[in-house]
Amino acid sequence: MGGRIYWRRRRCALLIFVLLHQRYADGFQSTALSNQHRQVKCKKSSRTVCLLAETGNNQRQRSYPINYQRRRRRKGVDRSSLSYQSRQIMKSFEEACQKRQHFDDNNNVTSRLDNLVRDLLAEDLLPTQNEDSVEANDGSRNELPCHNITSRITPRDASSLIRLLGRHGALTSMLTFLRRFCHDIHEINIVGSGSTTQSKVAEEAILYAYTAAIAACSKPQPNSLVLSSQHPNQRGDSQYRSKAFLLQLLEEMENGYGKRILPNSYTLSAVLIGIDDGLDALKLLETFVEKYGADAITAQVYNVVLACFSGEKYNSNGWHHAISLLQRMKRQGPQPNEQSFSYVLQSCAGSGQVKVALSLLDEVRQSSLETTPKLYLPLLKVAAKDGHSDLVWSLINTMKGDSIQITTMHLNLYLQSLAKAGLHIKALGVLRGMIQQSDPMQLPDLISFNTVLSACANSNDYEAAHALFDQMKGEIFENIRPDVVSFNTLISCAPPQTGLDLIHEMRLTRRNREGVVVPTSVTFVNSIKQCREYVKKETDPDIRNDIFEIALSVLSLARNERISLNTFVYSAAIWIAEAVGDSSVALQLLQELNRDAQERSDDDQFRSAYGACYDGVISALSKDGLYREALALYHYEMQPLKLPSTRNTYKSIVYALDNANDEEVKNSQSKKAALLEGVLSRMVKRDRSVEVGGPLFEALIKLHGEKGSFKAAKMAFDSIIGPCDEPCLSAILRVCSSTTPTHWKEAVLLTHSSDVVWGARGPGMIPTRALSYAVIACAKSDQWKEALNLIDLYGIDLKYRRAAVNSDSKQRGLVSINAINSVIRACSRDARPDVAVQILNDMHTKYNIIPNETTYRLAIIACNQAEHRERRQRRNTAVASNPLEFQWWECSLSLLRRMREDEIRPSVQAYSSTVSSLEAAGQWQRAIGVLQLMREDGEIPNLYCLNAAISACEKGGAWVEALELYESIRSQKSSIRTNFITVNSLLIALEKASQVELAESIYQEAVRDKIMSPWVCRYDNDGTLRRMMDLHKFSAPMAKIAVRGYLESLLTRKKKAIRGDTIFIVGKGKGSEGKPVLLPTILNLLREELGVDAKVDDNNVGRIRVTGASIDNFIETRRWKE
Repeated sequence: MGGRIYWRRRRCALLIFVLLHQRYADGFQSTALSNQHRQVKCKKSSRTVCLLAETGNNQRQRSYPINYQRRRRRKGVDRSSLSYQSRQIMKSFEEACQKRQHFDDNNNVTSRLDNLVRDLLAEDLLPTQNEDSVEANDGSRNELPCHNITSRITPRDASSLIRLLGRHGALTSMLTFLRRFCHDIHEINIVGSGSTTQSKVAEEAILYAYTAAIAACSKPQPNSLVLSSQHPNQRGDSQYRSKAFLLQLLEEMENGYGKRILPNSYTLSAVLIGIDDGLDALKLLETFVEKYGADAITAQVYNVVLACFSGEKYNSNGWHHAISLLQRMKRQGPQPNEQSFSYVLQSCAGSGQVKVALSLLDEVRQSSLETTPKLYLPLLKVAAKDGHSDLVWSLINTMKGDSIQITTMHLNLYLQSLAKAGLHIKALGVLRGMIQQSDPMQLPDLISFNTVLSACANSNDYEAAHALFDQMKGEIFENIRPDVVSFNTLISCAPPQTGLDLIHEMRLTRRNREGVVVPTSVTFVNSIKQCREYVKKETDPDIRNDIFEIALSVLSLARNERISLNTFVYSAAIWIAEAVGDSSVALQLLQELNRDAQERSDDDQFRSAYGACYDGVISALSKDGLYREALALYHYEMQPLKLPSTRNTYKSIVYALDNANDEEVKNSQSKKAALLEGVLSRMVKRDRSVEVGGPLFEALIKLHGEKGSFKAAKMAFDSIIGPCDEPCLSAILRVCSSTTPTHWKEAVLLTHSSDVVWGARGPGMIPTRALSYAVIACAKSDQWKEALNLIDLYGIDLKYRRAAVNSDSKQRGLVSINAINSVIRACSRDARPDVAVQILNDMHTKYNIIPNETTYRLAIIACNQAEHRERRQRRNTAVASNPLEFQWWECSLSLLRRMREDEIRPSVQAYSSTVSSLEAAGQWQRAIGVLQLMREDGEIPNLYCLNAAISACEKGGAWVEALELYESIRSQKSSIRTNFITVNSLLIALEKASQVELAESIYQEAVRDKIMSPWVCRYDNDGTLRRMMDLHKFSAPMAKIAVRGYLESLLTRKKKAIRGDTIFIVGKGKGSEGKPVLLPTILNLLREELGVDAKVDDNNVGRIRVTGASIDNFIETRRWKE
């Protein structure tokens, strides 16, 4: 009776899978059961299994006696068994699913599987067998309910169906079938009065079914298996892969069917597989240990948790947890196996902890655990990926020492590491050695050749790649021929015309029976990209156009091949059109892409490639100055389609405005800023980061700064989301330093709040340019202390300074020379020459900056100003200078000498400031010596230098030298002419030397040359306009010469009475400090020396009035004496 029920149930189960193939796999291209159906007939009388295989019109019937069946079971798989046939039908269905490429929403795989489960659970799918029954403990027979699906499907086939549903994303139907099947199993157990054997079988069936379901929910649904056009998240499958739901299924299995069903290690492992977070998986493992006992947790369960820490999410710190869990397994059990160590090694190697992984590998080698290739693979893969060829070769030698067979896979990893490191010549040598190997396990395969071919292509060694490609086409290995990867790799480094020829060669392989290589979209993308690389290198316009025509021919071939031109092909074609500057072709290709891409996918990779096409067109339009079209593409196409913008997008938009064909827009900061503000208003949150929208923010801040609007520039800077980069920070700090007044407080605040900048280097992560602008902003406001504080906080440290000194970079240090010069200038304005000189002395040792001519010149100017200030202070306090004390003129002269020693040519202003400081100290010999140095260096002294030297001679009493300098100026044929200061200094020197006649002669020459004119017209006290002698700008000696010369000139005139009074405007006088100098000097001259009756004007104390009668009396008296 049991045999009859067994065969009937197996027959019903097999009929279900036959129905699965016939009803739900129609239209699928199956390989195993294409156009074929199989039917099994069971005959109890003959105990013979007959397999009817019907193919087309040919029918063959083969009958296998039971003895032959047994003989086949001994040999291996029983291909005539019902279980084998059901698995074959299921396998054929899966093959059909995988080969199926296009489904509509109503006829996809998931829908077919959902319909299968719905029909399977219906009562009329298969006729129920009334003779189906189970035997109770008391020997009576209990009939099964007619709706119980266990009469139609066995537990093993039910688990297989659950796995099938899970693999293809029909999770909802899978759970419905799971619960119905387990309910019916439990119902059978109740009907059968729950015998021990039957209860055990029922519990195992439920356990296996739930384990398969939990495993299906735990594994992420790959897009390759979701053949429906609908995204899996839209079907709600993502809700099943959660910790809460998996634990709910586990609890349902344990307590939902009467007696508690304890999970096994496979069930717990399936639950943990669904936990992506390693820490959550570790906590759940602790819960399992506490709930089920440590003995129930096998090494397999621990390995799942170790696998979580070896994933990409925990590449940085997951190795700590993996090592800790491995040590725990060693102490408390279960003992780790080979897979445990493999996961830990993978975690350490993936985290970059290669030394830890090598140490762990040595520990495994020294232990009793068998060393297998599986332990070496994680390290080999990571080292090969990172290009550490020496480490890969060392591991291979270690494997040889452990008597581990080195296979082609290991040598391929070594070739991959060489390719990654750019050692294509060495890779060719290794491949040559593999070809000559006698060991069949180390002979190269197609992957070996393709890896070396890729190494040659990445190194742009086309000749070596082509030679290897020809070798692959030879008869060295019968099973190695160039495949599509080989062709694509060679095309990626071949010249444009050669790449086109290779595509034609691929098309011609269709004539062969074997070795057909069909071009793919990657083939055409590589060819067009290579054309673009050659266009970028070429400067000849004709050759560039020829290469562009080849690229268009490749695109035409892609259309002829009836290949679905994806966005990558169009993107490559658009970007080569951009490279040759043909915006019309780029725009035409984009329009063609928009027509073809009717069904746009939400896949991120597709949207990125689609956005890259728009980037290429916008860039091409920007080169032609078509800013309106570029902005239209961004506003009216990219934004409505929600395509991701890139850094190139905004960079091209900015360049389109700078290169606009409309001169009004091109030259107007306001209009460009308004257009960029419009783009900024449309930017999404992702684009407002500097990684994407940085070029737009930088341009907008600069435009507002050029307009002098700090507030608008600051608003644009505040629109940045996340950390800023060096260009944006530098732009806003430049605005702070260039606007009037300077915003030094905002500059300091921005520097302190932006101390971590994306892409910056140095100890404070503040870029050089940004820090320099902040320092300049502080220096322009005379806040030199704040400027030095910024340099000390964010300047270069000793370690980085040494690296900068040894490097060949033009910029040394983290602050510019202009910033340091601005600080020295601020110190000079603030009367701190000591700080200025100290900064100059510390520039090379502290800031790693070499002083330039401007640095020395500013320091000399600071010393000059300090010397003049001290001279005035000494004059006011009447304190003589101590020659033993520090003198600023000595510092300026020393700095000038340092400049010449450092082979820095001093400017005229540096010489002038040095001479001026010597003039203030009365060092006329040194002043003349500096002039001589100046002439030796090929510099022509300017009037400022000569005046300072004459003034120095005046202070030193060297009137002869002063006169020589004066005569040298007058004798020069250059544009240098004497001025008021020249004459005034010389007259003072001559007056001190009592050279009155010479002084008067020089004064008369100056008056004749119109260097000075003392006579002016002013209103007198009575309101009449009178002619007066203005002396208030004259020095005392010059004023005396002028007055004396005027009165003596009256002696040569004819006798004529002087009408009215003569008025001398004296004021204080040039060089007067405190009390007036000219008033008592001129009064004394008139009264005592010349005997003229003069008096101070009662209405204006700055005037001396001499009556006409007094002058007439003076003239008569002088003439009488003569």
